[in-house]
Amino acid sequence: MSTLTRTRRLILFVLVGALLIIIATVAVATIGARLSAPAAKPSPAATSTDDDDDVSSAPLTAFPTPSPAPLTDDETAEVQRADVAIDSLLAALDEVSQRGDGSAVGIESIATGWVLGEVQSRAREQYDLGYRQTGEATVTQSTPTAVDLAASPPTITIKVCVDVSAVDVVDAAGKSLKAALYNPGRPTAHIYGAVFEDGTWKVSTHDIPDVQDCPKP
Repeated sequence: MSTLTRTRRLILFVLVGALLIIIATVAVATIGARLSAPAAKPSPAATSTDDDDDVSSAPLTAFPTPSPAPLTDDETAEVQRADVAIDSLLAALDEVSQRGDGSAVGIESIATGWVLGEVQSRAREQYDLGYRQTGEATVTQSTPTAVDLAASPPTITIKVCVDVSAVDVVDAAGKSLKAALYNPGRPTAHIYGAVFEDGTWKVSTHDIPDVQDCPKP
């Protein structure tokens, strides 16, 4: 695996609960093997936690979600609505990781497809490891890179710079693992794709670009 590929995977898992970053850093064998394998979209059976009595079924607390609204010809207005969905996803990710109870109930209101499965599987894995996040990620910059309102469904792609310097992870004994977290020293760029589904914008794709050019705050 190249240095660039390893770095992109580390950045990806910092945002989603940060726990996989730590696992990669300390070389836990079973998870390390999973990281080295090609990424695959999780199946509904693999991501569902409804049948496990040990996992909390309490829904996430209220967080801002975009109000359902018909599309208009004003691309700026639609980008703003998609941006709200992404901000809501990041807030929900913080809550999922801070709770550490394996539940992501309610995330389906702002996420779909790959991102929905990603959050659900990470929540369950964090619960299994006994890890819990403290602190929150901060969006420092948001820039639309593609808007296609004529597509079916309409799609919008937004580049988001995320600062995770305030994020820490503690293990089951309450020990901080911050020293093991990947720290690029600046916000990292994430590419989120949103689709207009069920009358609102939902985040469906997530990637880490090769070029990391987010400015320092």
